[in-house]
Amino acid sequence: MPRTKPTPRDHRLPLSPSDGSEGRLQALFLGALLCAVTAAAYWPIFHAGFIWDDDTFLTANNLIRSADGLRRFWFTRQAADYWPMTSTTLWLEWRLWGMHAAGYHVTNLVLHIVECMLLWRILDRLRMPGAYLAALLFAVHPVNVESVAWITQRKNLLAMLFFLLSILFFLRSEAALAARELTSSKRRQSASARFCCGLSLLAFTLGMLSKGSLAPLPLVLLGIVAWKRKLSMRDVARVLPFIVVAVVLTCVNIWFQRHGRVPAIRDAGVWERLLDAGNIVWFYIYKILLPINLLFFYPPWKVDVGDLAWWFGPLAAIGWTWFLWRRRVSRLRPLLFAWAYFCLMLVPVMGITDVYFMKFSLVADHYAHLALVGVVAVVAAGWASWQALSKSRLPLFAATAAVACMVFLTWRQCGMYLDSRTLYEATLVRNPNSFLARANLALILDDAGDLKGAVAQGNEAVRLMPGLPEAHYNLGQTLARAGHAPEAIVQYEDAIRLSPDYPEAHFNLGNALRGTGHVPEALEHYEEAVRLKPDFSDARTNLANLLEMTGRSSEAVAQYEAALRVDPSDAETRNDLGIALAKNDRLPEAIAQFEAAIRLKPGFPEAENNLGMALADSGRPEDSIRHFDEALRLKPDYAEARANRAAVLGALGRPAQAESPLK
Repeated sequence: MPRTKPTPRDHRLPLSPSDGSEGRLQALFLGALLCAVTAAAYWPIFHAGFIWDDDTFLTANNLIRSADGLRRFWFTRQAADYWPMTSTTLWLEWRLWGMHAAGYHVTNLVLHIVECMLLWRILDRLRMPGAYLAALLFAVHPVNVESVAWITQRKNLLAMLFFLLSILFFLRSEAALAARELTSSKRRQSASARFCCGLSLLAFTLGMLSKGSLAPLPLVLLGIVAWKRKLSMRDVARVLPFIVVAVVLTCVNIWFQRHGRVPAIRDAGVWERLLDAGNIVWFYIYKILLPINLLFFYPPWKVDVGDLAWWFGPLAAIGWTWFLWRRRVSRLRPLLFAWAYFCLMLVPVMGITDVYFMKFSLVADHYAHLALVGVVAVVAAGWASWQALSKSRLPLFAATAAVACMVFLTWRQCGMYLDSRTLYEATLVRNPNSFLARANLALILDDAGDLKGAVAQGNEAVRLMPGLPEAHYNLGQTLARAGHAPEAIVQYEDAIRLSPDYPEAHFNLGNALRGTGHVPEALEHYEEAVRLKPDFSDARTNLANLLEMTGRSSEAVAQYEAALRVDPSDAETRNDLGIALAKNDRLPEAIAQFEAAIRLKPGFPEAENNLGMALADSGRPEDSIRHFDEALRLKPDYAEARANRAAVLGALGRPAQAESPLK
């Protein structure tokens, strides 16, 4: 009998799922595999907490907590940046998770997985070889850990999500236009193209309202058209609305970032910024291709225009671009498009213009989130070409090993983000001269009761960056908590000297001066803090307390009321306002404030005692006794409440009852 040669098994990793039911099953399997591998790589973040500025952005953000926070995010200038889509998601989640960090981390991971699925779909539609591998590499690349594990980078993830949705809808619009030329239903296809283009524009707008780094997208869309066919003026006209949105919202973002922020983020000239840009491109290429020693705070760059070494990066970038352009019609054409995309998406973070984080570090892993796509797409396409030519399992083994290595590195990198202390200590192991890590670690050690360690870290931070007001401010806080008020005053004064419009420094300097008996000077700094930051409720409350102490009760009332307009739920301030109102013979209003304080903070013995006194002075002694009794029940050794109760009972002619035990 003739022998049949067995068909060899296909050992290749699919470039994209095939059509039909078998293709759908394959896509489901590959999608589930991507989800599982990504979740495994990021498993440590499920046990992570809040880090660095998560408090400013989320946990201590009054706009997030406020019932009308959504309106204020969208229609006022109270937020530091105009990214209302990002703020909206956090505002909603605050009502679900509150101070439980795990919920926010899960949302970040889900967003990351969804964008990886979208990336797979987009690269497949562009007929890019190795689309699935590119999406998988993007999913587990360690450079993305900072974007996923850091809750504040929700803005990065949302921006990427809408970025990819915009591209996907634009590709569908392109497909509808192409179909119009091949079918008789031209009107229907034109309507479909306009609808998809409108969805693309909407997604882009929402992305820009999540984070302004999407501004280069219109040029990316033109690049996609150029990848498929020759550009025409009609294509430029289709992208024109995207350009308008990018320009308008970029201007809004710049205005928001500069509004109220007097000190410059960086003092760098034109040539220094250009050198920054040329070297930043290669820095991110290096970190993407060799993702080791990734840091939260990288060492600051000290660019010297006169040093020829700093010119190598820009000249190499220009030379490489020229080389690829000269070969744009050769097999290097995909590499030209990938390089152009990579550089284009880095433009907002190249240092040509300033981003606030650049005050501490010129480069950061989360800046590479969008640009990373260009690199993984090229690597995956190169691997796919190798796989197509190879007759062995070596390409599959290489891809598996690369993904496994990335999973391990990502899993290990996630461990740095478990909490702020872990993050700063890990940073200092690799970057011991990180002044910001030392300054923030000092505050954490302070909170943990390690005042000696906190002062040591704070002093080291000031030594490393003597011109940074925040370093002096943080050290001042630590010294104040350690009971070294005179030294704390010196640090606060240095912070104010470096940054006169620093409301928190004025506030804490006022606290330190008050504690050392310098009341007039303390008043001046409280007033300055309030002038610089009108919604600074703590400063207003402390100013009111000091005004009340110096006999200026009517002025104190105005400050208490202003503080409560910012934070109506502050029971302590309502109690203080009640005291000031009572001293101004406004007893009905004082009673209302004491009652509100008790509603907001049940079990508040001081408010119960003060309410009792106000009721007694209002001619309601029987009601007052009930509140004195409650104050003593809550605080049996409360001598003032006991004396007040005895005085009222004596006035009622029942002194003996004052000596009887409370029921």
